[in-house]
Amino acid sequence: MSGQGKANRSVQGRPDVLPLAAGLEVLGDPWSFLIMQEAFLGIRRFDDFQRNLKIARNTLTDRLKRLVRHGVLTKRPYQINPIRHEYRLTVRGLESYPYAVMLMAWGDKWLKKRGLPFLKLHHLNCGAPIVPICLCDVCRTDASAQNVVINPATALRASGAASKVRYSSKPELYAQGRDTSVPRTLALIGDRWGFFVLWLAFAGISRPDQFHRILGIARMILANRLQRLTANGILRRKRYSDKPVRYDYPPTEKGAGLLPALLVFYDWSRRWFGTEHDALPGVLHKTCGKPLHVVIACAHCRQELKAREVWFEIIPYQPPKSRTVAPIKVARRDKRR
Repeated sequence: MSGQGKANRSVQGRPDVLPLAAGLEVLGDPWSFLIMQEAFLGIRRFDDFQRNLKIARNTLTDRLKRLVRHGVLTKRPYQINPIRHEYRLTVRGLESYPYAVMLMAWGDKWLKKRGLPFLKLHHLNCGAPIVPICLCDVCRTDASAQNVVINPATALRASGAASKVRYSSKPELYAQGRDTSVPRTLALIGDRWGFFVLWLAFAGISRPDQFHRILGIARMILANRLQRLTANGILRRKRYSDKPVRYDYPPTEKGAGLLPALLVFYDWSRRWFGTEHDALPGVLHKTCGKPLHVVIACAHCRQELKAREVWFEIIPYQPPKSRTVAPIKVARRDKRR
């Protein structure tokens, strides 16, 4: 790991926060990650971010400052008089790229909208369109909800990362700019609390009291996040008691498809915000029995996907051609009858 990584492994002033909570303090807000998406697509300047995302200027200013402070973007002057800056990805920022790829892959499958252009990724190494797969870096076999065990304790101290950033009450704002499937996916997950609830659901936690006890989350906030995830088909509301009436919230098939994205984010958080004291066994791969660290690879060549080895094209929507229907011939009545 680079010196930069070692020097910045914990969120500034927050050594008590576990890696997952620290990572979500940085990128757990949809606006923050949408700015990162633009950076992955080559955007560097304030006005370009603002135009592409249709984001309020004060919100953009705040998020850029946060991303620079946490070391995922760096600020460089490109003009002296008057001084103007551009924002470039750091190594830490670049290594969050697989998270963006997996969010987009899930959104393209489950949230694709007709009538809009979509982003198509190509792998420079093999030239094939990218279909990302999530693999264990030890045995190079699939890492999915069926063969992964998550320790619920990885979500402890979530309340310690009390970010002041709030999730918008109008989630449609996140998709008013560049409309890839990423903003629609982030709008469904919501803020860091939505991420934590979903993460614990994959760890086998399904009952509201359990979520509340582990996360220290206010019950009203928890009820809101459970309702949103259920309404969007990511969790399923299942009655397990009649007297009193109680429900649990396991993941649906649609929700299970989000696990690779969350695993990538967890790995990124451990790499950049873990400390020597984080000996907690987080995720186990059942297939090989080893602690799981994931690799996002190209399904065609099975090589690891890296931001610098991917190019993209925007495919415009083409409405289906209407079929020409031959006119129906109607027999005329014989007036002489």
